[in-house]
Amino acid sequence: MINVLLVLVGGGLGSLVRYGVSLLAVRLFGTRFPFGTLIVNLTGCFLIGVAFAMAERGLKIMNPTVRLLFITGFLGGLTTFSSYAVETANTIRAGTYLITATNFLSNNLIGGALVFVGLWVGRVL
Repeated sequence: MINVLLVLVGGGLGSLVRYGVSLLAVRLFGTRFPFGTLIVNLTGCFLIGVAFAMAERGLKIMNPTVRLLFITGFLGGLTTFSSYAVETANTIRAGTYLITATNFLSNNLIGGALVFVGLWVGRVL
């Protein structure tokens, strides 16, 4: 039960940060480009890289409890793009280039296409 609470709290905080960054970005840069999303996605990518490197080094600060709260919860609430990015990086590091290409193309091309399908379904319902 504690694991669920860690993910819940971290995810809620990440979502609040994403919302705040989006509001701030609109104030600073306007609405022509989704700077808020870009900022949280890039920040999430950087932070998940740092967190995974710390975990790989065996640093005590990145114990399973902190990983649930910060990586799964906070970064999951901030952006799922960071998870996608680290998974793609890990497949490159493992030398599984076909899996890398499949993951990259599937997420980007199929994901983008499904947005348009969802927009269409939403209009016809």
